[in-house]
Amino acid sequence: MLCLEPDYLEKFICDGQRCGAQCCRLWTVFVDGETYEKYKGLPAAQGSEMLKRLVHGEEGQAPWAWDFGEQKVCHFLRKDFLCGIQRQHGEEYLGSTCAIYPRKPVDIGGSFQMSLSLSCPLAAKLALFRDTLVEFKWRERDASRPSFWQEIACQKGEEGVAASCLLLQDTGLNILQLKMPLLEKLSALLAYLREADQAVEAGDFEKLLALSDDYSHGGGEREEGLSWELDEHFPGLRETLAVPESRNQHLKALHPIKTEEALPPLELMLENILVSEYFVELFPCTLDGTLRHNGRAFLALALLYREAIERSQGNASEIVYNINRISTLMGHDREWQETLSQNV
Repeated sequence: MLCLEPDYLEKFICDGQRCGAQCCRLWTVFVDGETYEKYKGLPAAQGSEMLKRLVHGEEGQAPWAWDFGEQKVCHFLRKDFLCGIQRQHGEEYLGSTCAIYPRKPVDIGGSFQMSLSLSCPLAAKLALFRDTLVEFKWRERDASRPSFWQEIACQKGEEGVAASCLLLQDTGLNILQLKMPLLEKLSALLAYLREADQAVEAGDFEKLLALSDDYSHGGGEREEGLSWELDEHFPGLRETLAVPESRNQHLKALHPIKTEEALPPLELMLENILVSEYFVELFPCTLDGTLRHNGRAFLALALLYREAIERSQGNASEIVYNINRISTLMGHDREWQETLSQNV
């Protein structure tokens, strides 16, 4: 099947020796029912070792999850930071989380997409340390293990919802990749989403198409008064978000990794982060509320990411680490995401 993905995804290789296997500790790692049955089918000594490490998962996620024990580290993580299950049995014996992460496969009404979460340091490095803007390409993908794909608007009668989501996402990406200053792109994006709200509310898909075409080519209006000052647009947001951030156990697994790549210009790094996050998090249909509300949340993310880069003072390892933290919160912490949504 054909799948839309960022151009750097094909370069990604999961390698715990390069990142210290940060996702194998302190995370909730789910195992799907299909993989559980594979473990039951293994010889008794091998299968029982896996089965006894499983606990019940979460409704809406997966039926099983690994019990990391008191040390909060996966029992099958070897001393060389490689996966014991994969080394002994092969990748097909990895559960849903381990087989996918940091990839995010999505099926939007029959249109397939795959992205990389920037919560993974190796994924973040691919998005950050490059001298060109991220591009998106269609690639042929294996359709095996379809249960791993998140389905959005795939039911009969939801074709219009899927078409609108794809159009809104595509237009946002087009705006973010225009050849103009990044702040002007964000101004255009907010103006587009404001007008798109009106078209969607009126049920006028033709108007939405026309707006999308205009803004994709650099036309349309601009949101006035935008700046790079977080406190100017969202007073107190930093402090408010610090509360759920302090409770996030995943952040304790993160640490800076050795990074020797040369730093691109700040604006190029930020552009590639934002293009990637817009795609990964399925903006502007991520949060409850209007399209413009989603745009405001995305603006807040942009300002937080810019602060994170500036706070790193040109240290490449610190930049990756700080980007990992924000992406972990946005992509894996519902409380943090809801707090962001309530305060923009």
